[in-house]
Amino acid sequence: MKLKPKYDVVILGGGPAGLAAAISIRAKVDASVLVVEAQAPDQERVGENCPPDIIVLLKQLGIAKAFNQAGHETCPGYASLWGSDHVGFNDFIVNPMGPSWRLNRKLFDKMLVEQAEEAKVQFSWSTRFCATEKPMESNHGRIVHLVTYKPNKIPHTIEAGFVIDATGFEARFARALNINKVIDDQLCATLRFAKVLKGQGSKRVQLEAFHEGWCYHSLLPENRVVSMIVTEKESLSALRANGYQGFEEALAATSFVSRSASQLTLGNYNYRIFSIQSGLLPIVEGDDWIAIGDAAASYDPIAAQGIYKGLSHGLLAADKVAAWFMDNDRYSSRFSELVKQQFANYRKNRMYVYGLERRWAESNFWRKREKFTSLAS
Repeated sequence: MKLKPKYDVVILGGGPAGLAAAISIRAKVDASVLVVEAQAPDQERVGENCPPDIIVLLKQLGIAKAFNQAGHETCPGYASLWGSDHVGFNDFIVNPMGPSWRLNRKLFDKMLVEQAEEAKVQFSWSTRFCATEKPMESNHGRIVHLVTYKPNKIPHTIEAGFVIDATGFEARFARALNINKVIDDQLCATLRFAKVLKGQGSKRVQLEAFHEGWCYHSLLPENRVVSMIVTEKESLSALRANGYQGFEEALAATSFVSRSASQLTLGNYNYRIFSIQSGLLPIVEGDDWIAIGDAAASYDPIAAQGIYKGLSHGLLAADKVAAWFMDNDRYSSRFSELVKQQFANYRKNRMYVYGLERRWAESNFWRKREKFTSLAS
């Protein structure tokens, strides 16, 4: 579909945050909405576990029924070897919202896209944001420069009345405004997705701390499994060695996760590496723009809040856009205050979780985590 020269709202990023914003905006006001996404529509995203409370957000978006019928699987809780030599359990049996969820991420994202398309949101896939400036003839709105890369490289220049930055931890639009995220920690994650050919594993999400980081292991719908090792950047080369044989050896060397993983016969391996940057934008909104999800505040995956945070921020962004669209002078956004408070709470929780582990005080990874004591104060 050809892009129009002007849209009321341009959303940069087609993840849960951007899609939730698009769906909710169209439910509130008759605004033209364009979602710009760098990935192709069939590319799988990382992130597959959600807390029980996600159902509340899905109901607000009008897709709770579709979610329950999509084949996602429940998760009874977490089992972890962290801070001691004994496995601890955190179950959701007493949670009034029910269990957490293990997602079929492709179906989850497809559900959000289809709901947005039904609401007449336009998409531009395989398209990246490049730059922005104010229109020469007006102080209202933004000129947004984009480039579509597939099937051919095509530049676009469009006018947006309001811009939502949902570009992930890079916060690309905010950065174009010379607003740079304040980073307080950087890690790397190495993931392995695989098909379960034989065997059965625990439905609990499994966590384990080890000498130079921590690992995560979870069964997924459609007989798949994901395993992740979080380390400092310096450890990546060892994990990638010999076609990721280093990753396999590191996983096998764990004392808890390895027992569960060894019960499964796997195939169709797919490895991925991504950067983890924990940080906060010093300014998350202006009169005609707002940053949401990981663009506003990015967390360590130990918090397990990525998808929930994205959906909730998208819903809140829609309130601001609706007030902007209807020229409501009485509307006062509290989003900036909320994001800062959420990030402060996240840092306190992160300090607590990492502070539980004292078995490897000499380790580079755990020695660096000690800094969180001062950061959270």
